[in-house]
Amino acid sequence: MKYEGMIYRPPSEADSLILQVTVGCSYNRCTFCGAFQGKSFRIKSFDEVKEDIDEVSGYSAKVRRIFLADGDALAIPREDLLRILNYLKEKGLRPERVGIYANARDILRKETEELKRFKEAGLGIIYLGLESGSPEVLRRIKKNATVDQMIRAAKKVKESGILLSVTVILGLGGVEGSKSHAEDTGKVLSEMDPDYVGALSLMVVPGTPIEKEIESGRLVLPPPFGLIDA
Repeated sequence: MKYEGMIYRPPSEADSLILQVTVGCSYNRCTFCGAFQGKSFRIKSFDEVKEDIDEVSGYSAKVRRIFLADGDALAIPREDLLRILNYLKEKGLRPERVGIYANARDILRKETEELKRFKEAGLGIIYLGLESGSPEVLRRIKKNATVDQMIRAAKKVKESGILLSVTVILGLGGVEGSKSHAEDTGKVLSEMDPDYVGALSLMVVPGTPIEKEIESGRLVLPPPFGLIDA
């Protein structure tokens, strides 16, 4: 397997085979995220992906789950993604499910019928980072999606039959915005109605814009036990 840079995956994909089909994140401007610093986004060629699939195909019986990295692999054009999913099956890799990260805009660019085709080809779960249901927090972290877009994207995934896992980040509201961050996030999650919700604690990555906000005092983080309210 040939990986470029650090590889990130959802906690629930810890035991999955990680197949890197894109490098980096097509947006890569969220203020809190340092996962893809220094990576220029590109979609790997089918030949590159095929080589990795061929390498692991001999272990097909041991592969229960596959995760398609990097940050938003749903940015791959429809026919290219279908080709990858179908080649996995062609090589005898038939995991319980294939997972993928996606952002709201990429989901909304796809027709529901396209998502259904991905499901038929083996895509089983989409991970979507809501981060916060607060419009102000989304604006401040430069999420590149509105609350309405998040909700519509979630409903489109649900309509396709693909499982949806939504991530929120505790602490993003800071002390001042903790109440609205918590309340708005709860309301939006109810409207999105995901199959799974993951609540992660904010980890301040050196070199990120949010670190500068904290250092300047523009964002004050709650104490550790205060994260459950933030």
